[in-house]
Order: sequence, then C-alpha cells, then structure tokens
Amino acid sequence: MATPAVASVDRNLLRQSLRLGLSILITCAIAQHFQRIAYLWYPLLAVNIVVDDQDENSLRAARGRILGTVSGGLVTFLVHSIMTGWIGILVSLLITIPLLRRFGWASGMSTAVTVSVMFLGIHSYSTLSWDYVFNRSIDTLVGIIVALVMGRLLWPKNRLARMQNLHEQLTDLLQTRIEAHSLALQGMGSPPPEIQPAVITNKLLELQRLINVELSLGPRHVQRLDRDHWRQCLSLWRCQQVRWLLVERLIERLHRDKGSEYLPALGRYLAERPAPRRRLDLNGCDEGLSLPQRIALEEQVTRFRRVLTCQQLLNAERAS
Repeated sequence: MATPAVASVDRNLLRQSLRLGLSILITCAIAQHFQRIAYLWYPLLAVNIVVDDQDENSLRAARGRILGTVSGGLVTFLVHSIMTGWIGILVSLLITIPLLRRFGWASGMSTAVTVSVMFLGIHSYSTLSWDYVFNRSIDTLVGIIVALVMGRLLWPKNRLARMQNLHEQLTDLLQTRIEAHSLALQGMGSPPPEIQPAVITNKLLELQRLINVELSLGPRHVQRLDRDHWRQCLSLWRCQQVRWLLVERLIERLHRDKGSEYLPALGRYLAERPAPRRRLDLNGCDEGLSLPQRIALEEQVTRFRRVLTCQQLLNAERAS
C-alpha cells in the first residue's frame, strides 16, 4: 500500500505529465494549423522549460518571461553583428542576465539563455539575420504562451496551500514523536523508530523555497505572507529543527543506554499540558543518569519545550 507521501508524488507527477503532454499537443497543433513555425524545436523546448518551472505563474511572471525571452533574442542578434561562436554566446549571456535582473524579468532568464545559445550555435552564422531572430523569437513565444495558459488552467499551483500542508506535516510529525517518546519514557509504550533528519530538512527547504517565491512577487504577496506570519513560522521551525534533532538523539541514547528502565519525569514534562513554565529538573531522579547526561537533558528539553510553546502560540494566532 502506497504511503501518503508516495501517493502525493505520484499524483503530482501525473498532473505534471498531463500538463506537459497537452501543452506539447496544442503547440504542435498550432504549428500544423498556421504552418509558419519552421523549427518546431523552439516552441517545444520553451514548453518543456516553462511547464517544468511553474511555481511562479502570476501574470507578472508571465510578462517577465515573455519580455525576457524577446530581450535575449534581441541582444543575441546585436552581439552577432560583432562576434560569433562561443565568445559571442558568452558576451550575450553577460549582457542578457544583468539586463533581465535590472528590469525585473528574471523569470524569462531560462528561455532567454536557451534562445541565445541556440541562435549563436546554428550551423551557418550567415543565416542569423533579423528575420531569423524575429521569427524564431515568435516561435518560442508561442510555446511560452501555451505553457503559461495550460499552467493556469490545469491544476494551478497554490503555494500558500502547499506551505500550509508542509507546516501541518511537520507539526503532526513532531507531535506524534513527542507523544510516543512520552509514553515510552513512562513505561506505557515502545519508543518510536529512529528519526530521519532528511525528511524534516527537505520539508523545511521546500517551505523556504515557496516563501522565497512569494517574497519575489511583490508587495501584495509580501503582505499576505506577513498577515499569515509565515516568516515567523519558518524562523521558529529553523530554531526548533536543531533542538528537535538534538533532543531526539539524547532520548535515543537514553533508551539505548538504559534499556527497559524508564524516566517518568522526562516523559511527563514532554507531553505536559498546558506547557510547563518551569525548567525540567531531573535532580530527584534515581535512574542513574550521569551528570553530563542529566545537564544535557535538562537544558535541551527545556529549550525544546519553550520553542514548542512559541510555535503553539503562533499557530493559535494564525488560526484566529
């Protein structure tokens, strides 16, 4: 039976494949109907690039991608009148990339760079005339527009929903492991399996990437992020990640060293509701903890619970 994560990946892969296949089909149909696209490679390559990079599918990003691609073709044509070959490609890129960043058309950088390389990499440099550049740029724009339209019509990506989903997955994982450790330390259950740090790190990196995309889309998107406290949420997760993994390692070592012996005080402290304001104190425990081990547990678990309390308060604020 497939896990939810695998099922989600398969579903996303299917959607992406359908989006790409339909975009290619429509592009080929347009080329066949109008019979003006001499090199079908240009629009099809643009379709592949744009469909594969649909996180930023706003109208502003679409405009930047179109204008960036046209600018890349124009710069390439002008550079070609001075130099050719790989030196020409290098100079074109050195001009195109800063130009697109300066005008805010960075979303068109991938297709602009591809167009530059293809233009200056053609077999016969004499064929790179203004007519060739104009027509191939139009061909590329056809693929870009088709891919953008399909991206907005077929399962458009909702970054905020994905961010919330990642946040909930991390929260559920954290709470599940806290409860399992608490029960195990009180002798009422078995310890959870060893934690996989890569799972947590990947989710946090994806959350960071989505927030960065939102921040790049302008003041309205930034205000929406700030309204939902996403930057504070990510900051707390970064802080909690270190403490979470450290506490997990300390408890795993405790289970490994003590075997079937329990530490009820620690178990109760981990799952105590409402969140304890006091520090964890293991002085009265007679489970044979060494002094460094006791100090490490007291310090790190106390900090872990305090960050967890901050997260719970922020979640309550975001939900209200």
